[in-house]
Amino acid sequence: MDHLLISADPDEMDRERRKAKELKRSPWWKNRLGEGKCAYCGERHHPKKLTMDHMTPLIRGGKTSRSNCVPACVECNRLKENLPAHEWRAVMDKRRI
Repeated sequence: MDHLLISADPDEMDRERRKAKELKRSPWWKNRLGEGKCAYCGERHHPKKLTMDHMTPLIRGGKTSRSNCVPACVECNRLKENLPAHEWRAVMDKRRI
């Protein structure tokens, strides 16, 4: 499967990663983790087993914001790679058939 990746500016990527670190320290993110649910598979996980995922990946022009960041289990985050969330959900739907 070919995926269009944007040649992201390294400085912009660094800024977004710093913003992600800040967002991870916020009460909003801690509450999201406390729910213990992966945004993709819907399974419950211990908060320490959830990672921050950018629904639209940084490499594809996504930003670090509340509207673009969701908790994801390690497996979903690894398998999703650099796909936007809507493409990943389509892949997951095909696997369930």
